[in-house]
Amino acid sequence: MGFMDELASAIGANDKPTTVESWLNTGHPLLNDALSGSYHGGFPVGRIVEMFGGSSTGKTAIASTVMTCAQQMGGVAGFFDHENSFDHHLAEQNGLDTLDRWVFRTPNTFEDSMDLSIKTAAAIRSKKLIDPKAPIVFVYDSLASMVPKSKFDKDSADYNMNDTTALARATSSALPALAKFCEVNQFTAIFLNQVRTKPGVVYGDNQTTPGGSAPEFYASVRVSLTRSQIKDPKTKDVLGQTVKALVKKNKVHRPFEKAEWDFVFREDGTGFFDPVGSVIDALTEQDILKKGGAFIEWEGKKLHKNEIVRRINESGDREQLYKLLPDWGADRADNPSTIDWNQF
Repeated sequence: MGFMDELASAIGANDKPTTVESWLNTGHPLLNDALSGSYHGGFPVGRIVEMFGGSSTGKTAIASTVMTCAQQMGGVAGFFDHENSFDHHLAEQNGLDTLDRWVFRTPNTFEDSMDLSIKTAAAIRSKKLIDPKAPIVFVYDSLASMVPKSKFDKDSADYNMNDTTALARATSSALPALAKFCEVNQFTAIFLNQVRTKPGVVYGDNQTTPGGSAPEFYASVRVSLTRSQIKDPKTKDVLGQTVKALVKKNKVHRPFEKAEWDFVFREDGTGFFDPVGSVIDALTEQDILKKGGAFIEWEGKKLHKNEIVRRINESGDREQLYKLLPDWGADRADNPSTIDWNQF
């Protein structure tokens, strides 16, 4: 027998490499590409993900799309609401099923969230409630709002310096086990998080996130979101905002990739993601769509970008534009997804 045969007879064969077998579509082709190298990819199944940014940068909206995608793939979605802010009606409008294959909880503490989510995912797998390859994705909103049990059990008058670092100690204890649980159970844990400014930092990145260093270490993907306002050039009314994503950490694809898209407000105060404009920009940069001055060639006519966006959204067929992205068809064959691109 050879060396490997002899070794295998003593300790067994090598374990299989840990690879990502499926992805959770975000509804944004360019964000998917930045995360996974595929327009039809997205967040990796079986890993921890951290998505952080300022208020109203679309963290929950993206998470809702990802949860909807998981359900469309035959899986289960869950939301652990520590901010008491999840809008069921809005999520349902975007396709999320809150009656079937759906878990919603408002835990008191970080430990409650971890224990309940792991217990729930383990029950789903052990009872074979869904296909073994179907994903489970739970979203925690937000890490910054999670209260450690050691702090929850105290009166506010008894808080001390140890309570300031209690959440960091809690994540350091829980996340190593959670990371392994995610891998074994095709379970994706998405932690939404806020940002804080480091005092006294003059040079370099002055932003940090609550929860200590453990989320930064154990998350396979970390995405930073920022925003800027879109204003009507005449009235100066705010029409929406441009959201920019930077993948600050990525252990499943190339890091530091970027993507952006618009979030447009409706008259009733709600809004919707509009990735069409950013895809048009990408196609003009690659000279796939021809641009001359302020006009872009579309369906045999020279139109302003805003007019093309309006026509595509009114037609309800965004994929007619997305198909112009390089290798769209081949990419789709390699990463099949049941998501309806026109839904989001």
